[in-house]
Amino acid sequence: MPRTVEHLVETSEIARQRIAAGKPSWEYTLRLAGLYHSDSLTHEERRDAIVRRIRKSSWFRANEEFSDLHEAVEELSETTDLAEFNSVFDTLYDLADYDRVWIVTQ
Repeated sequence: MPRTVEHLVETSEIARQRIAAGKPSWEYTLRLAGLYHSDSLTHEERRDAIVRRIRKSSWFRANEEFSDLHEAVEELSETTDLAEFNSVFDTLYDLADYDRVWIVTQ
């Protein structure tokens, strides 16, 4: 689900609809900054902590068990290196755009 012009247009429209309905642009905030850039954790420790935080989030719980989000988080939990992790995390960012989730990594 790469970020394309279509993706940006669709997610911008979702945000505009939320604002027009009197809601904030972002429905959820997922704070990962302390974990995402922690140099004191191994890849596996960082990955597992991020996966746990996502699974505990309201965003994750609001999605169906066999949703794209649940599948992506499962795939993220099985990554073995940073490149693979980042590739799957990009998918999560795209899903978050549609679900109006602000992922804080810094």
